[in-house]
Amino acid sequence: MNDKDWFKLFDETKETFKWFFLQYGYETVWEWIMNARSEQNKKMMLRYMNRVWVELPDNRFNIMENPKGWNEFLKLIEV
Repeated sequence: MNDKDWFKLFDETKETFKWFFLQYGYETVWEWIMNARSEQNKKMMLRYMNRVWVELPDNRFNIMENPKGWNEFLKLIEV
């Protein structure tokens, strides 16, 4: 997926997974991601997104539980 398509996918799906940033105390990280998005800095966005992916509770965020927006989020970070 090229960068243009990646940014388009992020823009189209971000509202499906924004909730877990806010619910799990990553409001500031979400702001950093959005700032990086405004600068079209995919590398920085992925750095922040991967940080959250590692820190989210495994018992809630996995394929079996599959919370809203999880597949969309994974599709973006598994590039």
